[in-house]
Amino acid sequence: MKMKMKMKMKMKMNTKFAKKYGVKILPFKKLPAPARYAIIHYMAIDGEAWDVSDQLAESFAKGHKMIAKSKGSYDKVRKLHKEAVIKSLKFYTEKYGDRKFGYGLIPTKAFVKEIWDRDDGVKDWKMDGMTFKEYQEWYFKEGASMPNHPKTNRWSCILSSFDFEVLEDGWHRFHSYVMRGDKTIPCVHYA
Repeated sequence: MKMKMKMKMKMKMNTKFAKKYGVKILPFKKLPAPARYAIIHYMAIDGEAWDVSDQLAESFAKGHKMIAKSKGSYDKVRKLHKEAVIKSLKFYTEKYGDRKFGYGLIPTKAFVKEIWDRDDGVKDWKMDGMTFKEYQEWYFKEGASMPNHPKTNRWSCILSSFDFEVLEDGWHRFHSYVMRGDKTIPCVHYA
């Protein structure tokens, strides 16, 4: 006789954090489009875990040519990829539509506190006596070029699957939303 063993999985800290603020589990196809754009960008471009749509493949080829011929900056290539992500929404929704993700709006103050209290990536600044505001000023001054993040149709930040970090992707978006004074920050997590 086979025995079925049930193993209770320990809920990740970021999932608990999201759940505390009412983040709901939804299939990819039911997420708002800007949340899907963030996931597509991360999974198909940065993480290379999802298939590449024809539109993205085309933008990669154009982007490589632009850089090779020195006719474009990285910002122009980033814009090209972003446009391809938006055009690819149908492809990714059909292919990955039933995958589950958590989605919701987290109060900005709670998000800042969670990152400042728990994320290993900012621990050194905090231990050096910096405030979050000082750390953020450093981030804007010394960090990579900061793309423009709109006030509407905001792409989500992606919560990490690991307990040592809060964000897996979306640091520029996060800092932009905080600096602008947004009351909430859209987020997604893997369910």
